[in-house]
Amino acid sequence: MKENFVNIIKRGKWLGNTLLTILLIAIVVAIVIALNVFVEKQNISDIDLTKEKLYSLSEESRGKVSNVTKETKITLYGMSDYPEVLDYAKLYNKENANITYEELDDATTRPELQQKYGLGTSITGGVVIIEAEERSKILSASDFYTYDYTTSEQYDVTEQLLTNAILDVNLEQNPKIYFVTNHVQNADYYQVAKELLKNEANDVKDLDLLVEAKVPEDCNVLVLTTLEEDFSEYEKDIILSYINNGGNMMILADPNTTNIDLTNFQSILDLYGVSISNGIIYEQNTSKMINGYTNIIIPDVNRYSDITKYISSDGRLAVLNSGIINFKSSDELEGLGVTAEDLITTTNTTFLRTDTTLTNVDLSESDQEASGETIATILTKNISEGKNSKLVLCANSLFVSDITVSLNSSTSSTSSQAIAINFYNNRDFMINSISYLTNRKDNVVIRKDTGVATYIATAKEDTIIRTIITVIPVIIILAGIVVWQVRRRKK
Repeated sequence: MKENFVNIIKRGKWLGNTLLTILLIAIVVAIVIALNVFVEKQNISDIDLTKEKLYSLSEESRGKVSNVTKETKITLYGMSDYPEVLDYAKLYNKENANITYEELDDATTRPELQQKYGLGTSITGGVVIIEAEERSKILSASDFYTYDYTTSEQYDVTEQLLTNAILDVNLEQNPKIYFVTNHVQNADYYQVAKELLKNEANDVKDLDLLVEAKVPEDCNVLVLTTLEEDFSEYEKDIILSYINNGGNMMILADPNTTNIDLTNFQSILDLYGVSISNGIIYEQNTSKMINGYTNIIIPDVNRYSDITKYISSDGRLAVLNSGIINFKSSDELEGLGVTAEDLITTTNTTFLRTDTTLTNVDLSESDQEASGETIATILTKNISEGKNSKLVLCANSLFVSDITVSLNSSTSSTSSQAIAINFYNNRDFMINSISYLTNRKDNVVIRKDTGVATYIATAKEDTIIRTIITVIPVIIILAGIVVWQVRRRKK
């Protein structure tokens, strides 16, 4: 009887200790939850320990948005699966009180936004709406990341898009960019470039010189791409008049390998004292070509130019079937009032091939060595006192086009496809060139390297994960206590 009573007492002590332990665990869990709720309500910024500072505003963004004086509203609709975008909205608000944000999951609660932007009807996916007075801009959730198929890297462009969108809606007027459509080869191959430029607060339009009979007065940059036939005298004169009035241009022209007559086009280049080779550049160094293709080369990039110094730290571009730019003598350029600054040049292992019938990839007797030749340049022409015309000239257009390039695997029979403008920093070159020509010093170009695609949990998955993180440790602790007590009783 005594023994049974002792056992009962022991069991009572065990039960009491267990209940006390459970109570302590419950108190600790409650304190942790309460602290989390409290901290969340305080809207305290996260501490960014990533090397690339993926979750912090860059100095460029902070400097630009601090000058925003208009009441600017960021509305995040259906963006619960993108918490990093909300984090950026909070950072902008912290940097400048004129920038506010709102989360919106049910469009019916904001009928004015639902009607204006088609939320829940024409727009069903997640979007971010940035508004300031009468101006607004919409960003799709899919726009916040870009993928480089040549390096298998994903780039986070969330900050770039949000910062430039804020600057966009606060601009009094967007720069006007016109793409000439007359006699253009593959005119539809520049849609990605145009969309990128639109996303950088530019108004981008096509221009038929014959219909308009002039370059519009609001044109900030006139863009010419590779021609399939020459301009007429009338079209040439329209462009020359634009240049002589101090108009800025970007010319993207592939080599004239078929030797079509481009006399009038050359007259435009003659104003700047340049011409484009008929031959194509080939590379001999396998580390300077893509996937063994000797005509898809990785040239040298000027790291100090206003256009190229902001390109990602690897400094890489890739050009396809590119030519080189030939310059008149320094005395002739001086006489024309032209100065030049190289942007892209060939490596010391390239050669120029003008004989298109040759199919071998090695240097032949008819080929010319082409070390350090210019592929892209900035040309500034003095028109009169206080009036200049600037031209960004590239002896290649394919590298910023939508053309699809098939890359065969060197280890298997498989192949992958990539769009040319997505190679390395090609898209940045296009954006930065237009920003330079429009004197857009407010434009921010930021590419945060996130490596491969990052997994982001949905709201439901996030709840499950949090439950697992909380419940399983408690179960393990309780199980440990039970096992410990059972073993203790058996002794």
